[in-house]
Amino acid sequence: MNKSRSLQFSILSFFIFTSLVTFIALGSYVVNDYRKELKSNLHNSLIVMAEDIMNHGLYTQPADELKNAFHFLEEYHHSPFVMLFDNLEFSYVDTPPALSSGIEVIKPLDDGRHLLISSSLEAVNQKSMELSLKLLMAFGGVLLLFIVIFNAVLSQLFKPLKCLVEFCDSSTERQNALPLCSGSYEVNNLKSAILNLMDKNQNLCKNKQAVFREAAHEIKSPIAILKARLSLFRQNGEYDKATFITESLEDINTISNKLKELLFLKEIEWDMQKNRETISVQEQCGMMRSAFEPILEKKGISMHSDLEQDFSLTVHKEAIEKVMQAIFENIFMHTKNGSLINNYVDPEKREIRIVNEIGGKSDETLFSSFIGSKMINRLADKLGYSYETFEEGNHFHTIITFNGNNTDSTGASL
Repeated sequence: MNKSRSLQFSILSFFIFTSLVTFIALGSYVVNDYRKELKSNLHNSLIVMAEDIMNHGLYTQPADELKNAFHFLEEYHHSPFVMLFDNLEFSYVDTPPALSSGIEVIKPLDDGRHLLISSSLEAVNQKSMELSLKLLMAFGGVLLLFIVIFNAVLSQLFKPLKCLVEFCDSSTERQNALPLCSGSYEVNNLKSAILNLMDKNQNLCKNKQAVFREAAHEIKSPIAILKARLSLFRQNGEYDKATFITESLEDINTISNKLKELLFLKEIEWDMQKNRETISVQEQCGMMRSAFEPILEKKGISMHSDLEQDFSLTVHKEAIEKVMQAIFENIFMHTKNGSLINNYVDPEKREIRIVNEIGGKSDETLFSSFIGSKMINRLADKLGYSYETFEEGNHFHTIITFNGNNTDSTGASL
């Protein structure tokens, strides 16, 4: 697997690449414009030179002596194109030739001939190349200086980030180990997020340890009772076998229920690691009614909800659904056959109130039916609700009230 490149290296590479592209584009434009200017100046100089030959009558001299004649003219001593004399060619022709790759100026003479002054582009190309080399040297020096400065700035900017990476890779979890990890706004926010995540993980570990200790303590007692019962049955031959089996099964059921509660709590804590979602309370009640429709039909139970009353929750969806499932399962299991369950939703109080007629324990058993009020109350603070139950006559009342920080009551802010 290839090693990923650092962000600093990527930014520096992008800076160098864009600088080179910019230099090539601008340099090409400058050199090309300079070359065009040199060609234009050379052409204009040849025109002036041809006119001077005509004005001074120098065309009477042989063509090979015209170049030397210009050295005697004072106005050409400091002319900018004197340096180009070596590339000039003078000739007399009867017919103007076709255009060549160089620069040419043609003047007709009185005797019917034509004066031809031509020059190659060797000097122009040489000067253009000299400018290119100068620009390249200047750009190379400036670019090297900028790379050193820019790399130093990047190193300083990424120093806090590297510090955070080293801190996360190390085994230490002390907050005072981050004195050099302060930097830009984004880095400081990242540091705060890391520290908050560490605190949450520490609290989660503490909560898990507390849960396992409590679970171990609660399971320990029924296991000890079961062991004592087995020992007593083995030692006492008169111990009633049917009574022993019944009591042992009750001990095993107690242990099984405690383990199921522990698994239930483990699932809830896993679901709480996921992002919060917005859900409808009435929708949850409807889902529970649909999920347990076979049980409701078997027991002849009807379920009524005031669909006009509703409010939304922004919670850990799967976790709250499991809690609601456990609550409704226990209600369905202990509701009198042929009776009515009423759901009352109060958006102002942000509560759900479920009223059912008390009946005997159902023969059906579901996983969440073993999750009692103690476990539901344990999860109340974590999921942002309060749980209350009471009996009134032959009716059982279940009230779930959600905190204001995770609810939205028709128009209210979350």
